[in-house]
Amino acid sequence: MRIGIAMMWVLAAWTSHAVDFQKDIQPLLKNKCSRCHSGHEAKGGFSINTRTTLLDGAKPGDSAVSLLYQLITSKDPDERMPSKGEPLTVEEIALIKTWIDEGIAWTEGYNFANWRRAPLAPRAVTLPAGKSNPIDRLLADYLKELQVPTETLVDDRTYARRVWLDLVGLLPPVDELKKFVADPAPNKRAALVDRLLEDNRAYADHWMSFWNDHLRNAYFGPGFIDNGRAQITAWLYRALYTNKPYDQFVSELVGGQGDAAGFVKGIKWRGAVNASQRREMQAAQNVAQVFMGTNLKCASCHNSFVNYWKLEDAYSLAAIFADNSLELHRCDKPTGKPAQMRFIFPELGRIDAKAPTAQRLQQLATLITAEPNGRLRRVIVNRLWARLLGRGLVEPLDDLDQPAWNADLLDWLAGDLAANKHDLKHTLRLICTSRAYQLPSREAGEGAFVFRGPVPKRLQAEQFVDALSALSGQWQNSRAFQRLDGRKQGGQIGAVNGVLAEHAPKPKPTPPATGKPPAPVWIWDQRNAATFAPLETIYLRKTITLKEALKSAPSIATCDNEFTLFVNGRRVIEGKNWATPAKFNIAEHLRPGRNVIAVQATNIAAGAAGFILRAKLGDTWLLSDDTWLVTKQKHANWHTPNFETQGWKHAAISGAASRAPWNLGAAFDAPTVVGAELTEVRAVLSRLDPLQLALGRPNRDQIVTTRDTLPTLLQALELTNGTTLDNTLKAAATKWIQDEPNPVTMTNVIYQTALGRLPNRAEREIAQDLLGDKPTAESTADLLWIIVMLPEFQLIR
Repeated sequence: MRIGIAMMWVLAAWTSHAVDFQKDIQPLLKNKCSRCHSGHEAKGGFSINTRTTLLDGAKPGDSAVSLLYQLITSKDPDERMPSKGEPLTVEEIALIKTWIDEGIAWTEGYNFANWRRAPLAPRAVTLPAGKSNPIDRLLADYLKELQVPTETLVDDRTYARRVWLDLVGLLPPVDELKKFVADPAPNKRAALVDRLLEDNRAYADHWMSFWNDHLRNAYFGPGFIDNGRAQITAWLYRALYTNKPYDQFVSELVGGQGDAAGFVKGIKWRGAVNASQRREMQAAQNVAQVFMGTNLKCASCHNSFVNYWKLEDAYSLAAIFADNSLELHRCDKPTGKPAQMRFIFPELGRIDAKAPTAQRLQQLATLITAEPNGRLRRVIVNRLWARLLGRGLVEPLDDLDQPAWNADLLDWLAGDLAANKHDLKHTLRLICTSRAYQLPSREAGEGAFVFRGPVPKRLQAEQFVDALSALSGQWQNSRAFQRLDGRKQGGQIGAVNGVLAEHAPKPKPTPPATGKPPAPVWIWDQRNAATFAPLETIYLRKTITLKEALKSAPSIATCDNEFTLFVNGRRVIEGKNWATPAKFNIAEHLRPGRNVIAVQATNIAAGAAGFILRAKLGDTWLLSDDTWLVTKQKHANWHTPNFETQGWKHAAISGAASRAPWNLGAAFDAPTVVGAELTEVRAVLSRLDPLQLALGRPNRDQIVTTRDTLPTLLQALELTNGTTLDNTLKAAATKWIQDEPNPVTMTNVIYQTALGRLPNRAEREIAQDLLGDKPTAESTADLLWIIVMLPEFQLIR
C-alpha cells in the first residue's frame, strides 16, 4: 500500500514536465541495465543499445503491456530486473513508466554501445632496418618486451610436417621427408616452401576447402533442386590453380562475372523466406563478411546490437544487387520505406542507382578493390595469418573493428600484399619462412592474448581424410561424382579435370599407331549372358606381367550393371552406369613383374549382363576375353595377388563391344582411350560423408570463416564406431599386409608415413604384441586406429 501511494505521488510530480532522455533515462539505463543488455551482451535476447532493439521489450505509449516495465516491477526475485544489485527505486520506476507512456523519446543516433570503428584507409608502416624476414623485424620489439623466447626453432621434421599440411594439406611423403632432413643446405626451408607453392594442383586442392567455406560453394544441397543455386567450382579451382591476383579474384566474385556469378546469386530457399534472407540480402551479408570483415546479419532484420550497423545500411548494400526497388523490412515486417542504394562505406565512392544491375555490381567491385580500401587487404592477410598460425592478428576474424595485437604487422602485411600485385602465395611464403612461424607451437592460454608461437591446430576434416588416404592408398573415387544438372558445367570432378587439362603441359606428339588396336569383348560366366542372366554377382581375375613401371595406362571399362575393379588388392574404380564407360589410368597401381586385375561384377536385375575392359599397357594391351578366370563364389581375399584360383573357370565371351543391347563399339574400338579420369582425388572434391561431417566440414548453406576446433561427442562416436573410418582402416590394413608383410618393417613405415618419424621403444613393443609374427587384417587395422587417434597425428604442431 505504501509503495503504491509513493508511486502515485512520484507520478503526480512528473506530470508537470516531460521526461528528458539524455538527463533522466540515459544515465539510469546505463548504470542499471547496460552491463547485461548492451554492447555484445544481450542476455535473454534483450538489448538496450538502440531504441529499435529496446522496443523488443517496451511498447511506446503503454507501459502496462511493456515487458521492460513488467520486469523492473516484478516481485519475483528470479524475474525482476536488474537481476543483480538493488532493485530500482520508486522514483526510478516512475521515471521509466512516464518515459514509456510518453512514447520512449530517444536522442537521434544515440547508442549505449561504444563500438570501435577501425580506420578504412591503408596505413604505411616503416619497416625496421635489417636483412631478416620483415615479419620478424616487425615483431622483434613486441617479443622482447613480453620476454617471449625466440632462440629455439622447431626441428626439420616438425617444420616439414607443419608446412606441408598448411600449404598443400598433405602429409609429407616418407622419401621426400628423408631427403629434406638430410639436406645440409641452409636455405632448404625456404626452398621447400617454394616447391610446395609451385605445385599448383596440390595448392588448389587444399585451398579449395578454405574458399568453399568462405564462399559457401557447395556441390549438392539446398537450392540445386530448382536450379536456384549455381556452384563456382570450375572458376574457383582455376583461380587457385593459376594464383589469380586477389583484387581480381574479389572483383570477379563481387561483380558476378561469368562462372563466378554463383557467389552473389546466393541460395534460392524453398518455401516462405524471411526478408533478411532474400537473395539480395544474402549477397550483402556475404560480401560484407568475407571481404570487409564485418557482420550485417543482425542489421538485416533490425539495427544491430553486435556492432554499429543499422537496418538502413544492410538494405542499402542489398539494393545494389536488386533488379527492382527494395523495401525495408524490420523484423520481417514491411515498413513502406524504400532502400537507398549505397555502399556501407560511402566514403569510398558512390553507386549509380539508375545504372543497370550488372553495371552497379561492377561499380561495387571497383570500390571494394580500390587502393583507398585498406580494409580489404587487412581482412585477407588476417585470415591467412590465422590459418597458418592458429589465431588471427585480429579476433574474431569477422570483426575487423576489434584492435589487432600488433597493428603494425597487420597494416604492413596488407600494404605488402598490395605492393606485390595481390599475390596470396607471396604472403603465404613470407609467413612460412619467418622465424615467428617456425617457433615451437604453444597453447594460447587464458586472459589477454600474447603471441608466443603458432597455436596448435587440429587437422581439418579434409586433411584428416587425405591423411587416411595416404595411409591406405585409397583416394576418393572420381566415378562417384555425377553431373549436377544438364547445363554446360558438370560435377566438381568434371570441372577440375577441365582446369587440369587446360593448364597441363602439352604432350609431345607421338607417331600414329599402325593398324587397328585389338578389340575387347563382353564376358560373363555364361555364354548367353547378353540375352539373359539372373540377378547375381560374379568375380573375375586376370594375371599380367610387366617388364617395367608404366607412366600411363589409359583404360576404359563398363559393366551391365555395376562393377568394382581392383589392382593388386587395391580398389581402383567402380562404375554404376553401363552406358557411360569409366575412363581411368591404372599405371600408378601397376608394378614391374606380376600384377593381378580383379573385378567384382553385378547384374542387379534379371536380364542382359556383361563386363568389358581395354587398357593400353605400353606396347601391349589388357583386354577382356576368355583368358580371364571367373567364379560365382566369393572367397576371402579373392582379389589379392596371393589368392589361389583353384576351381575357377574361364570366362565366356558374349560378343563384340558393338553388339546389342549395349552398342558400345565406338567407345571400345577407338584407336586411343582419351579423357582418363583424375586420379588421387582429394577429399575436398568428395561428397560430405559422416566422417567429414563429424570432423567439422560444413554443408555450406552459410558462410563459415572459422571452423569449430572443439571436440564433440559426435566426433568421438564417429572416430570410434564410424563405418567410414572403419572401412578405410580395413582397406589400409590390406595394403600394408601386401606391401610390408614383415611386422617390424610395417610398423616402421606406417609410423614414418603417419607421423614422420620412427616408433619409439614403447610403441615398437605395443606394435609387436599387437601384430605378432604374422600381421592379420584385424591386428593391422587396430594398429592404424591407435596411430590415427594420437594427438600427434590429429594436430599440426
